[in-house]
Amino acid sequence: MKARPKRFHSIQLTLAIAFTVLSIILVMGAIFIAFGVTEESSRLASRHYTQQLVHQITNNIEFYIDYMDSVSAIVQADLGVQEYLRTGKIRRENEDAARAVLRVMTNTRSDISLIGMFSYKGEFITPDQDRRLNPFTEPVKQAWYTAAQHAHGDSVISSSHVQNIIADQYQWVISLSREIIDQESGGGRGILLVDLNYRIIEQICSSIQLGQRGYIFIVDRNGDIVYHPQQQLLYGGLKTENIRRVLDEQENYFLGDDEDREKFYTVEPMYATGWKVVGVNYRSEFLENRDAIRRSYALWGLLFLMISMGISIILTWRISRPIKDLRQSMRDVEKGNFDVVADIRSSNEIGELGKDFNIMVGEIKKLLNRVTQEQEQKRKSELNALQMQINPHFLYNTLDSVIWMAEGGKEQDVIAMSSALARLFRLSISKGKEIIDVASEIEHVKNYLTIQKIRYKDRLDYRIEVDEDIMHFKIVKIILQPLVENAIYHGIKNNSVAGAVIITGCRTERGMDLAVRDDGAGMDRDTLERVRARLVRGNTADPPSPGRGSGVGVGNVDERIKLYFGAEYGLEFESREDEGTTVFIHLPAIN
Repeated sequence: MKARPKRFHSIQLTLAIAFTVLSIILVMGAIFIAFGVTEESSRLASRHYTQQLVHQITNNIEFYIDYMDSVSAIVQADLGVQEYLRTGKIRRENEDAARAVLRVMTNTRSDISLIGMFSYKGEFITPDQDRRLNPFTEPVKQAWYTAAQHAHGDSVISSSHVQNIIADQYQWVISLSREIIDQESGGGRGILLVDLNYRIIEQICSSIQLGQRGYIFIVDRNGDIVYHPQQQLLYGGLKTENIRRVLDEQENYFLGDDEDREKFYTVEPMYATGWKVVGVNYRSEFLENRDAIRRSYALWGLLFLMISMGISIILTWRISRPIKDLRQSMRDVEKGNFDVVADIRSSNEIGELGKDFNIMVGEIKKLLNRVTQEQEQKRKSELNALQMQINPHFLYNTLDSVIWMAEGGKEQDVIAMSSALARLFRLSISKGKEIIDVASEIEHVKNYLTIQKIRYKDRLDYRIEVDEDIMHFKIVKIILQPLVENAIYHGIKNNSVAGAVIITGCRTERGMDLAVRDDGAGMDRDTLERVRARLVRGNTADPPSPGRGSGVGVGNVDERIKLYFGAEYGLEFESREDEGTTVFIHLPAIN
């Protein structure tokens, strides 16, 4: 019986079903909307209540100002005051009568901080004869004085300020001033000043509570603060208030901006004074049982959320499980495991994706194997090419020396040099091995130095001081001989005195170090920097030339070390002119 093909289920359809179930969460949105409606209703109720309170405060302050204005009108109309301003202090009884009027007003009103008259003749009286003007203050330059002159008999109310016209007295007051008009001539005779104690306005405003944090403040038409519960902080710059918007806003109710977005402002103007009374409420205080309502809404929301989450978990688990399996397979491939097979049996787009993934991994594996083989072959070819760069001039010179010694009858030197040359090339070949141990490399360079010692005799000396505990470590072959050859041909050969080559080796924290030192000519700073730069650029040996060495060169040695062991290993040069050169060979410690 032919098996029926599996029915293909679209992942898009599956996700659509999941999102339909998850739409239950929209209930949470409805809950938030319901809470917002409740909060808005509370805000409107709070707005209405605040407007009533602000209106009440406005009426109280206007009534108080109107009363004090009536007091000033009584003083202005008093005959004794009018006569005093006409005659001045020429008639003592007129001054006493005027002072008595002022004294009556002070005694009947405890909220009057100061009452006084300034005649245009330069005279000044208060109920208290002991009070004297502040010699450092000119009343005619005070704002309340000039404002009263411009008002021509109407009363003028100032903002709150520190009154300093009386010597040694500085009090926060609100000044009511008016020009006293002569009832006979109609001209101005002087200025009446009534300083109202600031505490009266403060008591009126602070008697109203707008929640736990709300407050009342008053500004004049110029934006100056008349009253504020934190007035000192405003003057000190530690607190700011949205005064400009209070003055410019056409609406009598608005929401604060920027950092004041939690505040709602209720504004009512005082037409008699030009002041504005402002009530400030905080959004967080609109609902008295706000926390209880929130908890109730939160519990219902949590219940529906748990139901929707349970359904969502089941559905998303069924959708995400094959995706997770495919993801794990991809991670295995990232780690280099190309034998992995994604076992995804879903009959949807993810199942098809798993099949494509398995095909892709198989192709990548084939491609990597092919590339690996090609790179391995290329590496071997590069190593062989580098290895074959041994300059034949060394062989020619050595054979010439053998012929010359044979003709001279130096059989022992011929035997020694031929034996050393044979061992040298036997170790060079190393049965095709690229990697040998340190002991074999030391044996190789020792044979080379034996040949050179026979050639140069007393002009060349050498020492090999390599620790025994690194002799079994593995290194690339023929790395010491080119460096020793460089030391002889560039450091010692052209010197007029004998020179020495010292080969050392020891274990280090990161592996092992070999070093080739000579006491020859050395290099100046510029030459040393050029050699180091050539190594950094990855240059190989300099072109071989007669008398310059093998042509394998330090660059060749450095490149072979990096090619086999990695870029963190290689050569490092230290040299001083006329003192010699040291080449350090940094290698890993490989058993």
